[in-house]
Amino acid sequence: MSLEASGDFTRVWVGPYSSQTRARAVADTLAQYQPQISRIAASAPPTPQAQPQAAMPTVTGRYLQVGAFRNAQSAQAVVRMVQQAGYPVVLVEEGGWVKVRVGPLEDADTAGAALRAKGLEVLEVR
Repeated sequence: MSLEASGDFTRVWVGPYSSQTRARAVADTLAQYQPQISRIAASAPPTPQAQPQAAMPTVTGRYLQVGAFRNAQSAQAVVRMVQQAGYPVVLVEEGGWVKVRVGPLEDADTAGAALRAKGLEVLEVR
């Protein structure tokens, strides 16, 4: 997974996957977040040199991890809890785990305290 600044948004790139079937399964899992899904050449994501440097805002936010699950469906209760608290959620697949991450956050300390108050275990990730 990689992040790319894009105007007022941050683009999340996932993949590559060894098969079309695996890529489709991941895309289907992410569909509930209504992402724009596209298939592009393995050389993506585009390098920052593809755009003028001045147009590339710096992504300064930090991320917190609030759970790791065997599949995305098991993570849904935590995803809903984080979304209801008003924080952005990113699912990251690593080593057979689906990790629930919150961010990017400008004030990770305040967010961490709020999420701990909801009973979540919070770990800052880089």
